[in-house]
Amino acid sequence: MKLKHRFESCVLVLALALVLGAARVAAQTIEEFPLRAPLPANTPQTTEEVVYRHNGYDDRGFNRVVQKITVPTLTVYHPAKAAHRGVSLIVCPGGGYSYVAIDKEGYAMGRYFSERGITVAVLKYRLPDPEATKDGLPYAQDDAFAAVKFVRARAKEWGIDPQRVGILGCSAGGHLAGSVGVMGEAAAGTRADFVALLYPVVCMEGANVHAGSRTKLLGAAPTPERLAEYSLERRARAGLPPFFLVHAKDDKGVPPQNSELLAAALKEKGVPAELLLVESGGHGFGLGRAPESARWKDAFLGWLDQLP
Repeated sequence: MKLKHRFESCVLVLALALVLGAARVAAQTIEEFPLRAPLPANTPQTTEEVVYRHNGYDDRGFNRVVQKITVPTLTVYHPAKAAHRGVSLIVCPGGGYSYVAIDKEGYAMGRYFSERGITVAVLKYRLPDPEATKDGLPYAQDDAFAAVKFVRARAKEWGIDPQRVGILGCSAGGHLAGSVGVMGEAAAGTRADFVALLYPVVCMEGANVHAGSRTKLLGAAPTPERLAEYSLERRARAGLPPFFLVHAKDDKGVPPQNSELLAAALKEKGVPAELLLVESGGHGFGLGRAPESARWKDAFLGWLDQLP
């Protein structure tokens, strides 16, 4: 009888654990939303490409990049328990405007920050096509503005604060997120409430430019006006949202002067700007390659909690 009682107790405990585990999984939901309708059937179609890279893996052993995107999407990570006063975060992975580094600078960010109570929306954006858009808004920027509006419109449904919708970007994705920071409009619903940039591309001309990103974004021979429009440090002005910038001093891909120039320009205009320069990490460290380049995460969360 004692053996039977113990067996039934173990079964009950196991069943309870499974129920609680299922509840946790259900609470930490992940959804994907298209930001635009698919192209009509009678238009030329391209097939989205996913490339597996065999280095620089994320926490789950992946480092995929996406190309030839025609339908931008948001992959939304809903936390089990909200924290940080209802903040939400749109994440723009990098990739030199040639591809979207969806794992290391996208989904990994979604998992990490949603586990800390933040609703995270990872943006898979269309890559720029300067020949198609000419002097108009590049596809990537258009998608990022749409993402801000999409997230804010679902504030009540998702239990987030519509006045705490931020955007974070890495490398060329940092330029994209920064573009939203300096070009977004409150009346149109495209203005982010705070901006976080990791080793961002900022400059479109001069000694610190990342020439590959500039060419992919603006074409081979952009006009001086176009260069000025997308040089983030030249767009600094009063009234912009707060910025948090992170860069490694040993970054050989995108010089740290990109972040330094933007932070200085913002501060000169009275815009709150926090600049964290880490000693090492190189370019593209994502959530962090080592303790030194990983310490930005706690600094960022602390900065978030200090925002008005």
